[in-house]
Amino acid sequence: MGKKISILFDSYHLYHLPQFDPVIDLLSKDDRFKIYHSTASHNKPEEKDLCIKILNDKPGELILADTEEARAEKIKRLAPDVFICGWSRYKLNQFVPDNTLVGMIYHGIGVKPSYWRDNRARLDIRFVEGQYRLDQLRNHGIETDLALTGFTKLDPLFNQERTEFDLLKKKLGLDPEKKTILFAPTFYPSSIERFGLKLGEYTQGYNVILKPHMWTYFLDEFSQYKLKAQRKLVYKLAEKFSHIKLLGPEIYNITPYYKISDLLLTEASSTIYEMLALEKPVIVNRFYRLKLSHKLFRYRLFRKRLSKEMNQDIANFCFEMDRAKDLPMMIEKALNENHNLLDVVKEYQYKMLYKLDGKASERVRDAILNRLNLRT
Repeated sequence: MGKKISILFDSYHLYHLPQFDPVIDLLSKDDRFKIYHSTASHNKPEEKDLCIKILNDKPGELILADTEEARAEKIKRLAPDVFICGWSRYKLNQFVPDNTLVGMIYHGIGVKPSYWRDNRARLDIRFVEGQYRLDQLRNHGIETDLALTGFTKLDPLFNQERTEFDLLKKKLGLDPEKKTILFAPTFYPSSIERFGLKLGEYTQGYNVILKPHMWTYFLDEFSQYKLKAQRKLVYKLAEKFSHIKLLGPEIYNITPYYKISDLLLTEASSTIYEMLALEKPVIVNRFYRLKLSHKLFRYRLFRKRLSKEMNQDIANFCFEMDRAKDLPMMIEKALNENHNLLDVVKEYQYKMLYKLDGKASERVRDAILNRLNLRT
């Protein structure tokens, strides 16, 4: 065999890793590839240390440095054949030489305008989740080569054994006689503070898996919005209510928890489209705790944080809730009436997620190989 294809996965933040994992797992069994990993040096120590610990357990070699300049120099000296990122908000050309193939598997498929704003010219290829997103990128002037692959993060939902998910239920200590709600509040705009400790009272008849956003654990403030209250609240909920199972920051991948849950509760986030893959009901909270500028000028929220069009689309295939106290009634409604939305759900599956066959990672691999072959 000739020289192996060197591929580096840059998990700049820990939350970039879940969409890389299935590709890493696939390529680790392929003798044609040699795998490398890296993560940003200037992240908060709590995040960086946890990410390094997780990456150390992955197949491949880890490249680290004390500064971003030194990290970029190390990776550029390595000159990997392929560099995979989860976003492009840094100077990619400083990390790789001109002949490196730079690809992006974006870190979410939700309703934020950053999806098309985040696309540096140095990207050679972007792996896209569905035709709707591909068209959206083109309509916003993105000229990068786009490969329609499906969303790699969801592959394990369709190719892992059922016993793995059954073990996860037991590990969490879920009551098998109760339905399970997965609550995945985003960090901003978030509804969790509007629920407060009442969340535990509203959900007494269910198992609840609480999966906060990474920033809830790692940041004290985001864009002048204080996150400490969220962090304190999630710990208090888990401490006070035995049916609420809090997932800590070491549980960086939410994907397996879609499989063992009966319903998703969230705000406007990419988790909506990920749960869509399993055709399970989704309740979207339309009440948030907002910072003052967004209370006074609501349009700024959509301009900076949300795509208004996609935010409105959610109403077609989700159950929307305007008041926290309606949660008990809305859970029953969503569980009992979700079948009425399945035709629309299937339409959005096709638009947003392409093929749900557990083979998106294979299509990513094949697109990489085809692109490399064109260069030789």
